[in-house]
Amino acid sequence: MEFFKVPEQEKPMIKSDSSSFVLALTILISGLSGLPLTAQQSEDFQPKNVISANVIGLLTNTFNAEFEHVISPTSTIGFGGSTASTEWYGDSGPGPEPPITGTDQFGGPIYDFNDPAYLQALSDYEILANTLEEARYINFDVFYRFYPGSRRTRTYKAPIGWAFGMKIGLTSVDGAGRGDGAYFGFGFDMNHSWVLGPDDNFYVGLGFGLKRLIGVPKVTDSYYDGYSEKRSALDGKLPFGGGDLYPTIRIINVGFVF
Repeated sequence: MEFFKVPEQEKPMIKSDSSSFVLALTILISGLSGLPLTAQQSEDFQPKNVISANVIGLLTNTFNAEFEHVISPTSTIGFGGSTASTEWYGDSGPGPEPPITGTDQFGGPIYDFNDPAYLQALSDYEILANTLEEARYINFDVFYRFYPGSRRTRTYKAPIGWAFGMKIGLTSVDGAGRGDGAYFGFGFDMNHSWVLGPDDNFYVGLGFGLKRLIGVPKVTDSYYDGYSEKRSALDGKLPFGGGDLYPTIRIINVGFVF
């Protein structure tokens, strides 16, 4: 016997295609990584600090800025902050339950789907489920990056070239309903950077990473037919991500080395 169940509405939580975005960014990084360094960059250039920001991200409701300090020819440490927002549909939770008016010949409940109170609750539920909300994220991390170089690029010196990084920090979430709060997190990223200009002091960097948020509450949506679902309170509310994974994207960071 099948019982009535208000279907949970599945809707796109963000307007961009995250998989296509990540693929395009990866292709861009790979293509630009083949650009040669000048002799001064590869042999004489020894920057100690970088200040950069992702100003282009302002067009996509994301922004980040960071400071990076060279501690060895292959390593840097630093700190950075970012903010991002994404749109999601209302945190409606489970749908309303119609009243039970009796039992059938098999002992199953009989529901009154025409009950006025139930119909009003169902209408309110559908309005909330179709209300577009905005969640805002503020992120702060400290990081370490390793610049390995290669046989072909053995003269690379941090912070130039490919880098693999680790990070830890805090992420504050506001406007995400049951997922609001501040969370500790850790993650990894991959980056590539160049120095340009007549004085080799103009910096360009690209990168992508993911950060796992710790302590995000789990919510359980229970339904009157016995079905229940447990999920992250941030499910579908993270930009270019989902669940407890927060993406850290340096679309194009520009800045100066000194």
